[in-house]
Amino acid sequence: MKKKRSEEIKMFSDSGSILESAASRDFSLLDELIKASLQMSDFDNIDKLITFFVNTIAQLFKAARVSFMFLDGNSKELSVKASYGLGVSANKAKIKLGEMFVGWVAQEREPLLVKDIEAEYPNLFKDRVSRYKTRSFIIVPITAKEGIIGIVNLTDKKDSSVFTEDDLRLARLICHYFALNVENIRLSQKNTELAIIDRLTGLFNHRYFQEHLLEEIYHAERYRQHLSLMMLDIDDFRLYNKNFGYSAGDAALKKIAAIIKENIRRVDAAVRYGPEEFMLILPKTRLKQAILVGDRIRDAIDYSVFTEDRSSSFGMAKLTASIGVTEYKIGLAKEEFTRNVISALLEAKDKGKNRICSFK
Repeated sequence: MKKKRSEEIKMFSDSGSILESAASRDFSLLDELIKASLQMSDFDNIDKLITFFVNTIAQLFKAARVSFMFLDGNSKELSVKASYGLGVSANKAKIKLGEMFVGWVAQEREPLLVKDIEAEYPNLFKDRVSRYKTRSFIIVPITAKEGIIGIVNLTDKKDSSVFTEDDLRLARLICHYFALNVENIRLSQKNTELAIIDRLTGLFNHRYFQEHLLEEIYHAERYRQHLSLMMLDIDDFRLYNKNFGYSAGDAALKKIAAIIKENIRRVDAAVRYGPEEFMLILPKTRLKQAILVGDRIRDAIDYSVFTEDRSSSFGMAKLTASIGVTEYKIGLAKEEFTRNVISALLEAKDKGKNRICSFK
């Protein structure tokens, strides 16, 4: 029986050091911890995983207060992402790296166990000491391959006992598995993103367009909302590639993609539909509004210079775009909706390019 238990522990530990003294304690907590670690692998959403993690360790360790603080890599600040037993003001707290206990743990990436804060930190201000009912807490850094994710803070056992070294070891273990699951979700999200993102422009790809357009048509039908579709084609782009080379062409595509992003809302979807064609799905947008958006994009492209070298005529290379726009009509099939915007684009091409036409 003991041998089987050792094998179980080894399976759920990346190193024996984390659990080296676990055999000396009641295994019921360890069983619950292993169960929770397995449950965490079922999550595919980081926010839901964090909430589960915080509530679970609060129950496992009988902690009156638990918080998970996320580290913002840009501001170098820790902020509460999820909590158990904390008030509104505490949830709004922001702490910089190196500040207070949590900031020190995050900066040093070392866990901290305090059994009696008054005895161990006698010079601490009384107002800070008074925040702790049992004077005992644990803070554990959550680290992944790319660096520190944040920290988890367990404070005040409900039975008024103190946190122990065993508690710290087991807290580190569940934090380890929490970090692994965060990494797995991020990797899965990255893979999903790569499957629907055009690598050159950073816009969505043709596959995403087909799926997302169906979703937006469904919303337009169900909620009787306006929906517009725009198609943009770069005029004479093959000639541009021939004259200036494919690397210059790639740079131009990136710049046009950036122009599109700058002129649409976050709810809009910009897609690289073909080699030099782009589609824009514009939810809750009337035809007139879509035309205004298209004109802004067309003007921005027309006024742009698409090479950096201005020492020759090549340096002033210009590009224009033709645009077609249409609005969704209730009952219209996705294929017909798409054909309508293509028809509007072809009309813009036939009328001399560098213009916008609509299908009504």
